[in-house]
Formats: sequence, structure tokens, C-alpha cells
Amino acid sequence: MRPSGRRLSQWLTEPMPLRKVADLLGVDVSKAPGLVRAGRFPCRVTKVNGRYVAFPVDVMVAMGIDDPIVRTDDLLTGAEFARRWD
Repeated sequence: MRPSGRRLSQWLTEPMPLRKVADLLGVDVSKAPGLVRAGRFPCRVTKVNGRYVAFPVDVMVAMGIDDPIVRTDDLLTGAEFARRWD
């Protein structure tokens, strides 16, 4: 039996700054705060400690990226395979 995995978004939990998110989504960085205030930014944004941030899962949804299940044993097997090529 294979161990269960977690969704990719469960591994990526660190909030991303608005400038980075805007750049990834192709939004003019200087217009991003205004779009957030107007409710027109292409993904969900939250204010944390006075700064706008977005969580990776919300950015993934906005970019149309699937949220696959990642299994630890698959990661370890892939790392071992990659080591053979170094």
C-alpha cells in the first residue's frame, strides 16, 4: 500500500507578495493595489500585517494550474533518479 499524499497547495503555504503575484499573472505591478481595492484583481488577495498577499492555491487557480496530489515516496524516488544523472 502506498502512503497517502498531500495536494501541492498543502506543501506551498507561504503567502506571496502582491508584486510577485501581479508579475506572475501579467498585471502591471503599479496598478495591482488599485485593482485589489476595486475588487478587480484576477485572484483572491488578503491583507496580512498591512500588506497585500495571495496564497499559492489562489494564484494556481487564477493561472489554471491543477492542484495534484504529491506523494512523498514519489518525490524521494524522483530525487534518487535525478542523483544518478549528476
